[in-house]
Amino acid sequence: MIQTPRLQLLPCSLEYFELLLQSNDHLADLLGITIPDTWTEYPEMVLVAYDKLRNDPTLLGWFFYLVVHRNDKTLIGAGGFKGRPSADGVVEMGYEISHDYREQGLGTEMAEGLIRFAFGHSYVKSVIAHTEEEYNASIKILQKVGMKFVGAVKNKDGEDLWKWEITRDQFSGA
Repeated sequence: MIQTPRLQLLPCSLEYFELLLQSNDHLADLLGITIPDTWTEYPEMVLVAYDKLRNDPTLLGWFFYLVVHRNDKTLIGAGGFKGRPSADGVVEMGYEISHDYREQGLGTEMAEGLIRFAFGHSYVKSVIAHTEEEYNASIKILQKVGMKFVGAVKNKDGEDLWKWEITRDQFSGA
């Protein structure tokens, strides 16, 4: 689990995924939280992520996290990493905060928590993220946590993205 002042990031285990796929109520009861229908804009990703973790359970911790607002005891988003760090120490992060909880600094807090977790492992040399090619709230978050624009890239579908990065030295010097 990753803790920040206002958030708990819970690694989404196979059990949590299975409960979510049955009904939000089952996981809510287990964790003692509220799970609104609007906790994610991408509900289809739950099944995709479940299948990926089921095929490689060693991803747990370097994959999908559920984001719980500690005071409200409410599931407010998801995020984490796209897999374990590469052989050269690079790991990619992503995040989502539900609409009702945006513009409160929670996305920044979550991104900081993920970066701190990653650099807590000595073999991680840098954390990257990809965004759409437009200045938006996600980019503001990446800039606030010290990530730098490193260039435009194409994803596997040939779409243009912007790549952002923070190195261990940049993080340690913050």
